[in-house]
Amino acid sequence: MRFLKSKSIQYCLVALIAILIVQLVPLRQSILTLLNLVAVYAIAAIGYNILLGYAGQISLGHAAFMGLGAYCAAFIVNQFNLPFLVALIVSGVIPMLVGLLLGLVALRLEGFYLAIATAGFGLAGQQIFREWIAFTNGFGGVKVSYATIFGYQFRTRQDYFMLVVIILVILAIFSANLLKSKTGRALIAMRDSVPAAQAMGVSLFRQKLFAFALSAFCAGISGCLYLHLLRFSDPSMWGSGLSMNLLAMVVIGGLASIGGSICGAAYIVLLPEILKSIPLFFEIKNFSYIFNGIFIIVVMVSLPRGIVGIFQLVKYLFFKFKSNRIKATSMQGGE
Repeated sequence: MRFLKSKSIQYCLVALIAILIVQLVPLRQSILTLLNLVAVYAIAAIGYNILLGYAGQISLGHAAFMGLGAYCAAFIVNQFNLPFLVALIVSGVIPMLVGLLLGLVALRLEGFYLAIATAGFGLAGQQIFREWIAFTNGFGGVKVSYATIFGYQFRTRQDYFMLVVIILVILAIFSANLLKSKTGRALIAMRDSVPAAQAMGVSLFRQKLFAFALSAFCAGISGCLYLHLLRFSDPSMWGSGLSMNLLAMVVIGGLASIGGSICGAAYIVLLPEILKSIPLFFEIKNFSYIFNGIFIIVVMVSLPRGIVGIFQLVKYLFFKFKSNRIKATSMQGGE
């Protein structure tokens, strides 16, 4: 059972269980769409958590990276008639290059000033999506066909969920292993104390650029998958509300936690649907945003590790209780 302690094995097992449930259990199309959205947003949240939770760099314009990834994928597929896999790679690489430029800005700014600068980037990106007709078709939006890999077309929500979860697991395993490496330790050192990190020889220039580039890459991949899930994109989809949702996913799910990113994505996607089913909140417009704001405050004050911290606490208490029982049994046997 020792191999089950590996994070990679755990991610694969959870993904396999999720895929089997979706494939075998008859679910409504609306529920399948929500599950797909959870997986898609989780990819962007993992990248954003690396930036905020591990590197300590905030961004309020990450929706622009998702939008750029979506439009790059649409352009590749529609204009050049290239395969989905090519569009997927390009949708990650182009935002990554733009993320490097934003990382250069981060070298001179931090804290509140960096947040304002990245928010301005997000607003500028959305405006460019509106005005660059040749690339985005403006307010008319763009449409794409179903994702196709090696001749197989992912037409159903069940099949597409399998594709998205596989990509999510690959990125989660890559991120988890990366964060255990020298690069991950350098990012954490930079987050905890910049002077101490510099004293240990950590290059702030390289680490900040890397964090922004990797985060933008994940956001671009997420945008491509979002586009092929709904098969449509318009500028209104990539606004500041989405950027704030990504921030909420990371904070509520758990900072500096891959699992927390996934939990946060599930919370943000599923909460509005749950609230809609409660008559008391049904008629309150945008109540989910109000609830998210309140819950972020609660998390910051009472649950600094987020939702995933609750699971960690339960796990700790369970093993502590089990250990105490074993000790009590051994003492009684000794007597």
